[in-house]
Amino acid sequence: MSRNFLSLVGIAFATGAILAAARGQATPPSAPALADALSASSADPAQRARNVATFDAMWTTVRDSHWDPERVGASWDAVRAELLPKAESSTSRDELRAVLMDALARLGQSHFTIIPGELSTAAPGAAELREGRSGATLWFAPRAGDAGAWDAIVVSVESGSSAASAGIAPGMRVLRIGDRELGTMLPPGDGLERYQRASVAAALASGEPGTTATWRIEPLDGEPRDVDVTYEADTRPQAKFASLPPMPTELTSRRLDEKDLKRWGAADREIGIISFNIWLIPVARPFDQAIDSLRTADGIVIDLRGNPGGIGAMAMGIAGHFTAEPVSLGEMRTRDTTLSFVTNPRRSSTAGTAVEPYSGPVAILVDDASASTTEIFAGGMQHIGRAKVFGHRTAGAALPAMMTPLPNGDVFLHAFADYRLPDGTALEASGVRPDNAQPYDRATYAREGDPALAEAVRWIASSQHTPKPGPKDPQTTAP
Repeated sequence: MSRNFLSLVGIAFATGAILAAARGQATPPSAPALADALSASSADPAQRARNVATFDAMWTTVRDSHWDPERVGASWDAVRAELLPKAESSTSRDELRAVLMDALARLGQSHFTIIPGELSTAAPGAAELREGRSGATLWFAPRAGDAGAWDAIVVSVESGSSAASAGIAPGMRVLRIGDRELGTMLPPGDGLERYQRASVAAALASGEPGTTATWRIEPLDGEPRDVDVTYEADTRPQAKFASLPPMPTELTSRRLDEKDLKRWGAADREIGIISFNIWLIPVARPFDQAIDSLRTADGIVIDLRGNPGGIGAMAMGIAGHFTAEPVSLGEMRTRDTTLSFVTNPRRSSTAGTAVEPYSGPVAILVDDASASTTEIFAGGMQHIGRAKVFGHRTAGAALPAMMTPLPNGDVFLHAFADYRLPDGTALEASGVRPDNAQPYDRATYAREGDPALAEAVRWIASSQHTPKPGPKDPQTTAP
């Protein structure tokens, strides 16, 4: 089963039911000039009627729930007038989806997409996210001196993975996987295109479990060579939310080992790192437990690279582990409601004992695949001065969204609100800008291995903090 749609959307749709529950179903407007469209279509009458109902359900939902009525005024009417006949004459689900996506693209915003009912549609020749994992994470960096060209750079390799066994390491360039040349046919631009390129990178690094592909890799100071990578089944725990299929959901925590601490100038410090890949309920208690085990640490790193978002309201509780008083991370505005995202200070451990929120330095790691709730959390924590952010600029896909079934069996994921930081700054398209001195390049990855973590560790080491006594657990792994 394909999970390609997950790479296209960051899913910050929690609190949507609360804010939209009172909104009733609107009646779609009557279709104009349907007779003209009938003559151009080979679809049967029942399919044409279903196509019209599907298009109008999508169109009307946007018209009635978009937070900015001006954006969906006369111009949105014009989109319907132009594209409804094309939708009505569509002879397949793929053809209809293409028309729907064309309409949604006119909005120029994230979190508006069609999730196929059977989760199996992909553009011809497009890289598709598969279930098998290589263990390597790729990032597309602009190719120096060649405008419009991109280099696929290895930015991380999981220990013990197939990629690691093949000798793939950070800083290497991947020239080809199988018969596919990398770095071509990528969307240019520095807005949401970053997220699109990250999605392609994730898809290219995946494969069918049990299959093997030949990767042509190029070390920083070496000649290209071919290595074989076997894709391994994803054994992470699965969690399900709303209409989405089960998704890998995992949180890990540990204290950094002495070797890395010494390498990065923090030999006399104890620094913990918590990583989780999606904002869903199964990670909430393990996060609380991880914080309990790291209360004596000199600093905590929260690794949210590749995290596409999830339940937006969770950001308030997670941030409450680090704020002694309620403080606003930003606010979400619908057409008629404003909801403040205010931290909830956590003064009780998982064992029920009284504690104070962690007061030491907090670093957050992000990249261009970090989206939605991740951006709400990272941007808010950065804005209130409670954390430093390291890595690559985030996706800029921060709009809260919800899902609505369509008459053709597909699901319409649509934003229903705008989100802004307390000072009014929008995260949509611009993303969260990290506190790095400069962007990381290929040479930095080859030298540091993980430059974002290295810079976070150095910053924590330079900070003054006296940890409070508390329980200590060297490592936690939880679903």
